[in-house]
Amino acid sequence: MKVKDRLSLQFTFMFAVLLLMVLTGIYLFVEHSRVKSFFNKLDDRAITVAQFYLAEDNLSKENFKKVLKKFPQSLSNETIRIYNDHFQPQFIREGSIHYDLDILKQVIVQKQLHLSQDKRQITGIYYVDNSGNFIIMVSAIDDNGFHDMHDLGLIMFFFFLASLIITFFMGSVFSRISLAPIVRITNNLKEIRASSLDLRLPIAEKKVDEIDSLSLTINQLLEHLEQSFESQKSFIANASHELRTPITTILGEAEITLMHPREGEVYRSTLTNIIKETERLSYIINSLMELIQTNVENSDFQNVRMDELLWEIKDELSDKTTEDHINIKYNLPYDPAKYTLPGNRQLLFIGISNILKNAIKFSDNKEVSCEIFCDSKGINILIRDQGIGIEQKDLKNIFQPFFRAANALYYPGYGIGLSLTNNIIRLHNGTINIISKINKGTEFHIIFPTYN
Repeated sequence: MKVKDRLSLQFTFMFAVLLLMVLTGIYLFVEHSRVKSFFNKLDDRAITVAQFYLAEDNLSKENFKKVLKKFPQSLSNETIRIYNDHFQPQFIREGSIHYDLDILKQVIVQKQLHLSQDKRQITGIYYVDNSGNFIIMVSAIDDNGFHDMHDLGLIMFFFFLASLIITFFMGSVFSRISLAPIVRITNNLKEIRASSLDLRLPIAEKKVDEIDSLSLTINQLLEHLEQSFESQKSFIANASHELRTPITTILGEAEITLMHPREGEVYRSTLTNIIKETERLSYIINSLMELIQTNVENSDFQNVRMDELLWEIKDELSDKTTEDHINIKYNLPYDPAKYTLPGNRQLLFIGISNILKNAIKFSDNKEVSCEIFCDSKGINILIRDQGIGIEQKDLKNIFQPFFRAANALYYPGYGIGLSLTNNIIRLHNGTINIISKINKGTEFHIIFPTYN
């Protein structure tokens, strides 16, 4: 069953229960009013009967004429019985209808009694007269009332059925309108393939509802998928290229050395070259594995205070160089939650330290400034160096694995660090903006959005 049909049925069922409760309440209220109204008629009829048989000498002629006029206006299936206070029938024979002694005693005690037997309603009053005390019993069947209640029941039944049908169709329209954004998301997702993972779902500028939140979450998932696919492609392409060079060098050195007997110094030189190329190969493999690691799920995420992370990176780099080239400025609010980021601490350490190490390396060990602050965009980290700078034409390629700008070829490295950093920042939904001028320096602006 489709969701829209299930929603329509659920909506109709809830409305049916509510409507049934309302209609049942109305029906019971009307039935109670009918019974009460008919008992009032029976009470009035009982007084009229008592006055007709017993109060002629007590009423004025004008009032008795009114009684004579009202008395013939009997109720449907009416029966009248009159008893004295010794429970003996008076004026009218009991016939087929007679009342138990207990009922008559209750009338004397309560002065007025209402009771029902099947459809027949009975009222009894204790009438005090100068000629004696009497029990007046009047019963009748409210045929008109039962007919009206039957008609009311039929009207409610057909109204209930018509309401359910109308509600079901209204629920179908409502569910179709409510699910329209989901349908649009589904149709947009059908257009996204492995070759078009750069496509994203449209999101309103002001995210106001759950649909926008869903689209944003899906876009973040697509971002990670695209990153993963790109990383796999680059890994296969670049690994085969970069790994071939040191392997070829190792094989060539070994084969040439083994072609003829050599002196010990030659063997030592060959083994030194093999060790050098092996270390290079090991570094490339480790860097590529770190590049792949940036595509793991965020199950290892934890809350990371970015001020503490920068301090750890500075300590790490200072220990390796024995000099302090990094000047960190903390412009942070009092609340640590505003500069605490959910993320993978190890990967964040690698990503930011790569930028700082490059800044130190390409600045020829000049001072590098690092500033952290918070604004409406999130957590900001500014890293400025005084190095060789990057050509404008190279800025778009610096995050490609193994890419190295022309002016960076004289410095050690393999072109993996910034690619690794870019993947890590994107994994944490962050962005990197770069401003650079040749021979004046480069500024990396990292922004991590924070969500309340």
